[in-house]
Amino acid sequence: MEFKGIIPAVPTPFGGDDRIDLGILEDILGFLLKAGVHGLFVSGNAGEFYAMTDGEKREVLRASRRKVGDAVPIFFGSGSASTAEACRLTRMAESEGADAISAITPYLVKPSEEELYQYFKAICASTALPVLVYNNPTVTGVAVSPHLMTRLAEIDNLVGVKDSSGDLAITLEYLQIPKKDFIVLAGRDGLILSTLVHGGSGAISSVASACPELAVSIYTAFAEGDLERAKTQQMKFARLRQMFSLGTFPSVVKAALEIRGYPVGAPRAPVAPLAEAKRALLAECIRNVLDS
Repeated sequence: MEFKGIIPAVPTPFGGDDRIDLGILEDILGFLLKAGVHGLFVSGNAGEFYAMTDGEKREVLRASRRKVGDAVPIFFGSGSASTAEACRLTRMAESEGADAISAITPYLVKPSEEELYQYFKAICASTALPVLVYNNPTVTGVAVSPHLMTRLAEIDNLVGVKDSSGDLAITLEYLQIPKKDFIVLAGRDGLILSTLVHGGSGAISSVASACPELAVSIYTAFAEGDLERAKTQQMKFARLRQMFSLGTFPSVVKAALEIRGYPVGAPRAPVAPLAEAKRALLAECIRNVLDS
């Protein structure tokens, strides 16, 4: 199974009782598949993994596998502040049918490079699934250096990285890792095309969960050699990504999905729903980028 293209980071829908709404989740997955996405990422930052129990994460993965079948690969976010918890979640994901693991670095703590190496080594040892490192230092305060990534790439089932550093120079260094078929996926919505142009495989994108057709159009245009159209679509996508400053993540993603007709509910506290005035600005931006 190839890991490439546009892989939306799927928000977790909650009903009025704050329970997961599996019916809406299945609707969202159907919407994404119809748009032509190349994979799905559940239980990540956009999915509010930090606010979910292990049982809820299992529930989301099971429902996703049931809905998607073998249409596209499903990535599961198993990272944690604890190595033991990350390994436990990884084993659960494998047993429930995930196709790959995306493991964010620990957070709250500041491990050394050797401690980070041992963390990812333990996750890889706990599963036969392919594992991608999720590098998001802005959120976690922990960065995976190109030197460490090169060392990690020597682990057989560590197959790539989702780079949300926002630093194209770091992405370019990851792309030089000598491991055959090492996968580099953009984690910043504004760098999808830049990552593709320099040899990356695609992107895991939260904005793509709300506007998948626009994200897919970037990848399709690039794959067809139409760089001008790819640039145009990337710039539209970047304008949409700028709207994320309107609220605390993932409130804007959830508001965008509701604007598109999918009532995903509010984020779990302490994150608040997007204010109505800001929602109106977001709706106008979505309308403009999709109609232009």
